[in-house]
Amino acid sequence: MAEADPGRRIRIDLALSGTIIDSDGVASPATVRDLSKDGCRIRTQATLYEGEEVKLKVGKSDPASAKVRWALGDEAGLHFTSRAEVPQG
Repeated sequence: MAEADPGRRIRIDLALSGTIIDSDGVASPATVRDLSKDGCRIRTQATLYEGEEVKLKVGKSDPASAKVRWALGDEAGLHFTSRAEVPQG
């Protein structure tokens, strides 16, 4: 469900399976939450660090580049630095 809040971008609450690829190239399962056009919150067992450059892959789309804005326990906030291309077909 999308939430509208003045001063905040629209976010979609979901639970989408994906893969997070850390700055060392290690891939780990992740669940994408609170998706917006600029970023998302993920849940993962991977150890991520604030400021780390990562890639997020969901489904058959190309990975999107992102920067870790915050990391706490098994959750992290990502800011997209590139857009993933979703294959047509």
